[in-house]
Amino acid sequence: MARADGTDDGVGNAGGYGTGTYTGVYAGDSDARLTELLRADTATAYLGLQELRARHRPSVLAYARLCAPSESTARQLAAQAFTLAARETARGTDPGVPWRHRLLLLTGRVAASWAVDERSAGLDPGLLLVLNTALPDGPPPPLLAPFQSLPSRAQGLIWYGVVEGEPTDRTAGYLGLTREDVTYGTDQALQAMAQACLRARLAASDDPRCGDFRRLIEEAVRPDTPRESPDLHAHMAHCAHCTTAYEELTSLRDTPGTVLAEGLLPWAGTAYGAREAVGQATGPGGGSRRAGRRSGGASRETGIRSGGGSHTGAGIWPPSRRLALASAALGVAVAPLLILLLTQGSGSPARESAGAATSTPPSPPRVTVTATPSPPPSPSPSPSATSKSPSPTRSSPLPKPTKSAHPSPSRTTPPPPPPPTPGSASAQVVNLASGRCLDVDGDLKNGTDVVTAPCTASWTQRWRVDADRGVVQSSADSDFCLDSRGDVDKGVGIWECDSLDGSHGENLRFTVDSDGVIRPAIAIETAVTPDGSDGGDGVSLVALSGGAGQRWRAGTS
Repeated sequence: MARADGTDDGVGNAGGYGTGTYTGVYAGDSDARLTELLRADTATAYLGLQELRARHRPSVLAYARLCAPSESTARQLAAQAFTLAARETARGTDPGVPWRHRLLLLTGRVAASWAVDERSAGLDPGLLLVLNTALPDGPPPPLLAPFQSLPSRAQGLIWYGVVEGEPTDRTAGYLGLTREDVTYGTDQALQAMAQACLRARLAASDDPRCGDFRRLIEEAVRPDTPRESPDLHAHMAHCAHCTTAYEELTSLRDTPGTVLAEGLLPWAGTAYGAREAVGQATGPGGGSRRAGRRSGGASRETGIRSGGGSHTGAGIWPPSRRLALASAALGVAVAPLLILLLTQGSGSPARESAGAATSTPPSPPRVTVTATPSPPPSPSPSPSATSKSPSPTRSSPLPKPTKSAHPSPSRTTPPPPPPPTPGSASAQVVNLASGRCLDVDGDLKNGTDVVTAPCTASWTQRWRVDADRGVVQSSADSDFCLDSRGDVDKGVGIWECDSLDGSHGENLRFTVDSDGVIRPAIAIETAVTPDGSDGGDGVSLVALSGGAGQRWRAGTS
């Protein structure tokens, strides 16, 4: 139901578009046409804004709910985003990206403006933490620059067709294209995005050799016949730019919707991209806008498209990838039948293997998966061995956290869990790329440098994360904390933690991400990184790259 201010009550949309019955005078016009209407006379601009609300408000409100848990606050956030969009467009500002994407970015901007006053109480605590340590308008989405370098048509095909999973007809209507344009153009747009990301990553590198590895990176991420290059892997071992380019292209190939949602939104992109279809807008023709993405037959995430018409030109991802994906899907469907057939034999190895893989084996297993096997007798058992780590190497001084707990030696060992990140327990902070530990280079006093050094038993290499205060505290002397020195060019040191409440307290605040990246509050888009220049052992604050050199794990506690 529409209200006097043009918003709706959350059940439908102004004009009823949310139920598929919208009859606005501009319902069939493209987003580009609506931009022109917003710059026309007042009456026409109002109708254009009504159509924009009807078309995009459900998605904007869904994103606003991720930024503000309160329903009323989320509605205010969404309403202000539309008001700001109309004002800027009327003044001649071009959206620059597809309209819905533009509205989501403006929602983030409005939230950033709230973070500096009493309205901050209505924002999500996690978002508020990010906004308080980021740029004035919030953190810039990492893939926004490559995305904006694409033609507007490619941007629209990617955003509506891949990220949002809109039906083909509606995507065509939003962009002023034909159904065939969408069907045949989306794959090309994705390849163009991958090329733009690759160019941006290589251009950001100061190493002139990176450009020579462009073709090798493209070949390495081909889905059907990847061509691995020892030279490329040797180069990526010390080049964060090429490593990030390789990882981005791999992710864009495998899960484009998830990667693009996270990379093109300043906050909660993954949650927005994965939101359920329930309550999402539906349009003419019925059905959820995300039905094509969530059903097995037309999954954009796997690159399989209904309606055929794949792009057959040269590119990063050839169309032969579809055969491999279809074969994988068939294998998943046949696997349960195969297990059933294998269990029909009596006393055969196949029966035992199948029984081990099911939750109800035909005969009681000797050991359950939750039981803790007793270690074999040994004349000199290791005092550090525990029942959860039955390692055959009894001389190992510490339990191995990645060791499989399953007692059967014939079972395939599952992949090891990710390394533990620095946390509240006192532990070494070990760099994933170099294996060196974060250490204090000298006396424990204000201003002493923090460096990386070979890991030893020294207490100056032990740290703990106080998440409540947002500091990384030295275990050698809890009075000292990691210090960013208020600048990205001055290295990292230690300073008295008591200064946290002073005028330079932000210098002591750090965020430790779930992947082990340690980011300073004074420049949240940078990370604590070993300084490998000239063979030095210092530590610097370097722009986020996603490489292993910026990730740290908790070592011996």
